[in-house]
Amino acid sequence: MSRPDLTAAELRVMKALWEVSRGTVAEVRAELARRGQDLAYTTVMTLLGRLATKGAVTVDKEREPFIYRAAHRRELVLRDRLREFVREVFDGKAESLVLNLVEDETLTRAELRAIEQRIAEAEGAADEPKPRKGKK
Repeated sequence: MSRPDLTAAELRVMKALWEVSRGTVAEVRAELARRGQDLAYTTVMTLLGRLATKGAVTVDKEREPFIYRAAHRRELVLRDRLREFVREVFDGKAESLVLNLVEDETLTRAELRAIEQRIAEAEGAADEPKPRKGKK
């Protein structure tokens, strides 16, 4: 199942919805406000409606108020967004993104060490033999 393209406003609503797991317009709006994004009730309702039309959220209309739930896991949507960002901004070269992050003077030592650790883990996983398919 493909994940829909989201506008910046829709992504903000999705992030709030992921945080509450499932919720009404009012609950999503409250989470947005907690994040410093105070939107009108009707704006949140419109954005959730658009997300439902795009297939990004499911809507339980069995009771009122309606309950909204994300149709896709946060990690998958954010991974898609990151891949698109790398394609658009860095011409598909992920190493350019990583090098820019590493060279960024605002990263703390702890953040740099965390990046190093993730790279080491990825290298270790790449070195592990892959299980053979079809043979026992």
